[in-house]
Amino acid sequence: MGRIAVIADRDTATLFKLAGVEASMVVDSPEEAERALRSLMEKDFSVIILTRQLVQPIQQTIAKLTRDKKYPVVIVIPGKGEPMEREVISIHEYLRRSLGVELKTKGV
Repeated sequence: MGRIAVIADRDTATLFKLAGVEASMVVDSPEEAERALRSLMEKDFSVIILTRQLVQPIQQTIAKLTRDKKYPVVIVIPGKGEPMEREVISIHEYLRRSLGVELKTKGV
């Protein structure tokens, strides 16, 4: 575990490869992204990063592929030319999605 992969356009994938991401797959369409994701799901990756424009058309497929699995965690990022929106999900939400449990905390 601990391995990271990225599925993205050429520029985004290249940046991740330069940053040390082991598997950077360049795709040009959501269909190619789906094939790449299916391939990576069979390997030992902890995190798979995809760009938003590739994810939107295949969201249902991603949900089916990851529904009953703890790993890999699929992370969606803005791709080349996409606005950087502030998408904040709390650690509680990540734990709920990943582990299927809700963390209860006392007032701070």
